[in-house]
Amino acid sequence: MLSALIVIVCAAASPMAGTAPVRVVPLQRYVAPERLVIAPGDTVESICRSLAGSDWVAWRDALLTEMDPQSLRPGMTVDGWRTSDGQLHRVRITLDRRTSVEVALDGNRIMTRRDVTPIEHRIIRLAGTISSSLFGAVEAQGGRPELAVRLANIFRWDIDFFRDLRAGDRFVVIADEERVNGSFYRYGTIYAARFVNGKRTLDAVVYPGGHGELGYYDLEGHPLKKEFLRAPLKFTRITSRFTMHRYHPILHRVMPHYGVDYGAPVGTPVHVTADGVVRWVGRRGGAGKMITVRHANGYETNYLHLSRYARGIHRGVRVHQGQVIGFVGQTGMATGPHLDYRVRYHGHWINPLRIASPPAEPVPPNQLKRFLRYARSVRDLLDGKEPAPGACC
Repeated sequence: MLSALIVIVCAAASPMAGTAPVRVVPLQRYVAPERLVIAPGDTVESICRSLAGSDWVAWRDALLTEMDPQSLRPGMTVDGWRTSDGQLHRVRITLDRRTSVEVALDGNRIMTRRDVTPIEHRIIRLAGTISSSLFGAVEAQGGRPELAVRLANIFRWDIDFFRDLRAGDRFVVIADEERVNGSFYRYGTIYAARFVNGKRTLDAVVYPGGHGELGYYDLEGHPLKKEFLRAPLKFTRITSRFTMHRYHPILHRVMPHYGVDYGAPVGTPVHVTADGVVRWVGRRGGAGKMITVRHANGYETNYLHLSRYARGIHRGVRVHQGQVIGFVGQTGMATGPHLDYRVRYHGHWINPLRIASPPAEPVPPNQLKRFLRYARSVRDLLDGKEPAPGACC
């Protein structure tokens, strides 16, 4: 009954390129196939030079009709088959678990083919209770770490998954589990989720917004997305809070601390907490490597003590909520690796943990009635019940 609520569209595999099938050469004409494993620095050209010798250009051009040369990665496999006279007859590159590209001689022509194994879809429902961590609770129910990260991303505007999480919290998630040849491949869309955090129960259902983009809404049509994320790092710990009276560990005196320190290993990704425009990237005294982002409605966020900046981050560039802009470090006056996250509102420092963050736009009024019927069915699924016939639309 779960699948009755959800329409899944699967992309078809690419058809055979060319008008004639690849001719099958009798097996006795082959010698043992040879296998290459892609190493750092290998290219489609170097592979074809190795396998095809003086004919490498034709083989390279044929391969490039079915693959992006940038998709080549160390560890991928390349198989080549030769006829008994040593002539290269066929090459197959395995790009991933689903996809391979094959080129083969057919008379005087080289034919190409891209094989894509179809994805099988299975709708799953997992429910669990937190004892120590969200990762552990999801894995205890047969889920994978990726699902825990996806679940945390849905509720990240309302729950700081280090500061707010407690033993006894519960979750339910209904998701599309994609499989290839009967084995797990990845998670697709998360259709609905629930998180019980202390006395709060947060529900989420995926639904297209006013511009057709998918977003998560509560069961009344209000968006979960807010103007600011609760934290700029995922799964970390607070080591120092916003205060007017903090003993500075390096300067050895009491002075204000205008931010929240998040302890994390060097290199941990730092996410911008709201849409905005970068107004500063560079070193600034004791702050070390720092990024400042200007947001709407008079807000400004600052990210201090970074080890480095993300590619493409410079003054004047527009960034979007959740985008990685830098990486945790220990630059400037810092006794250990951490991020000092600071927020100003109309020029005054405010406590980042107390930002009153307005939500995004709700479900459009002309779609609300349909959404509410769908939400009632989703609520039944989250409760572990079968929805009433015809209730979804």
